[in-house]
Amino acid sequence: MTSMRTVHSFRQEQGSTMAAPARKTIQLRMPATLYSRARQALIDIEDVSSFNDFAVKAIKEELRRLEETRIDAAFSQMGKDEKYLRTTADISRDFVENDRETLEGPKRR
Repeated sequence: MTSMRTVHSFRQEQGSTMAAPARKTIQLRMPATLYSRARQALIDIEDVSSFNDFAVKAIKEELRRLEETRIDAAFSQMGKDEKYLRTTADISRDFVENDRETLEGPKRR
């Protein structure tokens, strides 16, 4: 086995959901061992029909994970932002009486 990288072309989905998605053909270079593991995964799993589908699915999942990490980091920063914390505490205090009335029900005369 050589240490050369395997080249594989696949199409990446783009475009709207109304029409057939536009596709772009690219070349993907990866270590031969990674390619072999991916090919074996295609044999082992049944919900992916081709190497192309597997690669697109993997890229989509990684992009989703990166976006989730970015959002989590932004929320983490909110917990350290003094102005944000003061504002949310003020809003919570403003709604305490309203919440109490809602939970207790209407007052009788």
